[in-house]
Order: sequence, then structure tokens, then C-alpha cells
Amino acid sequence: MKFIIRADGGKKTGMGHIMRSSVLAEALRKYGELSYVCLNGEEYQAGRQYLKENSFDVLSFSEEELLNRLQDIDYDCIIVDDYKVDKTFFEGIKKKNALVGYFDDNKVEEYPVDFIINQNPYAEDLGYDKVRYLKTFLGSQYALLRKEFRNLPPFFVREEIKDLLITVGGSDINKVSERIVIQLLDAIPETMLHVVIGPAFPKGIMEDICSPRLKKYYNPKMSELMLNCDLAVSSSGSTLYELAACGTPAIGIVLAENQLRSAKKLKELGIIESTEIENIPETIAKLTYERRAEMSSKGRQLVDALGAERLAKELIALIKTSRSV
Repeated sequence: MKFIIRADGGKKTGMGHIMRSSVLAEALRKYGELSYVCLNGEEYQAGRQYLKENSFDVLSFSEEELLNRLQDIDYDCIIVDDYKVDKTFFEGIKKKNALVGYFDDNKVEEYPVDFIINQNPYAEDLGYDKVRYLKTFLGSQYALLRKEFRNLPPFFVREEIKDLLITVGGSDINKVSERIVIQLLDAIPETMLHVVIGPAFPKGIMEDICSPRLKKYYNPKMSELMLNCDLAVSSSGSTLYELAACGTPAIGIVLAENQLRSAKKLKELGIIESTEIENIPETIAKLTYERRAEMSSKGRQLVDALGAERLAKELIALIKTSRSV
């Protein structure tokens, strides 16, 4: 089988589309050939570089030539993870005997595709017209987490918050992580701050902040770091599902409109607290041991880290079934 994944990642775009689709791509590689199709240009260099470093075949085209070039490529299944698409785009990439799928988060419309993937816990709330699709893969059972999040040891909830993780994703064009660090160094003086620096972060970020309580990580094993921290402050994207799998209590901050539903739903489920950046210190102060223990337990119940394998197997079955009809 031949698979194509259409996704981009960069400083302005962020790395979320690349990170989650690459987890599925890793699982699909067991079943056939897989290539990424990305836009060229400097803005998307970080995404292409990440994929190449992880041994994915990457084809890159300009935005103007993208649709025509996709029509020239043979594939059995193409999966799109891009917000900048519409009905015309999907109709333009449809091929005979090939399936088209879309990574969706917000259900802006009912797309002319064969299947929808929405890994978010609010997916069923969006009211997809399931009759129009061959399959809808909805909910946290399809959460795409890397292999390192499987079979994790228990999370130990300490009475005090001694180590705090700050992770805002693969890019941070507005230097949000820096603002949080400056704020918390003053607000919680006895706590170590562990900050993840993503591949598309601005050069020189936090270089002028010197403190023995600040530790920066450039390519950490995230599961290990999460398990070793008592609390995380995280952007409200897929990282919240990784934290849930670890059992690490988290405060979600919304850095993009598409993160609003995740933050709201996970807060409703009692898995996270969410707040504005300027209110992080007071939110931390309200998190009792009992509340953090509850968040940890509920998070572990939400995500089992088997979503990629589950989704890949069901996709292969869907492709085979569609061919036999």
C-alpha cells in the first residue's frame, strides 16, 4: 500500500500537525510505503527537517503547484492534516480506488472525504453526519501518542510541587514560555522550572534568563520528563494527552483558537485546570494535593497510548473493505 500524508510545521504554523500525524505515519509504515507532502519555503523548514530526521520521505512543493503535483502521485490513501483546505482541494486530490481522510479538530464543515480522524475527547460532541463517511475515528481512543508513552510506571503525587514543567509546543513565536518563566521565578521561589525548547523556537529565547532554578531541554524524552515533574503548564494541544497518559497534573493555557475546545472539555472532565497566562501563579496556589491526585487519576483513565496502532489497523481494514465492495 502507498500512503501520503499532507501536513506542514513551522514557526507560525506550529508543529502540532507534524507531530501528531508522524505518530500515525510511524504505525502505517509497517503496512506499506509512506511519504509526506509538505510546502517548501523557509516557514516550513522546521517541519520538513523533523520528518527527515525521523527517516520519513518528504516531497515539497510550492503552494501554487501543490494540487497539480498531488494529482501526479499514486497512492492508495492520502491523509490531510491542514486547516487551509476546502471542498475544492479535497475534490482535486480524489483518485479512483484511493481513500481520502482528514485530521479534523473543529468541524468547520462536512468535508468531501472518505473518513475523519478527530482524536479529541470532545469529538462526539461536534455532531458529525456519520452516514456521509465510510468511517469516523472519533475520541481519545484514537489519541496519537508516541511509543514512549506506553506501559508507563505509576505517577507519584507529592505533597508539594517541587518540579514544574513548562511546555508550549514545538514553536513559540510570541515567546510565551519566556513570559511564564519570568513570572514563576518570582511567584514560586522554591520550585524548579523545567522548560522544553521546541525545534521551531526563536533563536536566543531565554538566553538572558539566568537562574539555578531554571533548566532548559532541547530534545528530551518527554515521558520521562513529565513523570519527574509534579505539575505542568502546557499549551492546550496534543501535549495535554501525553500528560494525561503519564498522570501528570496540568494547567492548560490556550495559545490558539483551535485549542479552546480541548481546554474546555478536559477541564469539564476534571483532568486539567485552565487559565490565562497572567493567572498561572494563583491557579498553582489553589491546586491542593487532593486535587492534583484526582487530576492524575482521571488523566490516566482517559488515554491508553495505543491510539496509533488502533487507528492504523482500522485504516488498513477500511482500505481493504472499500476495495472489495
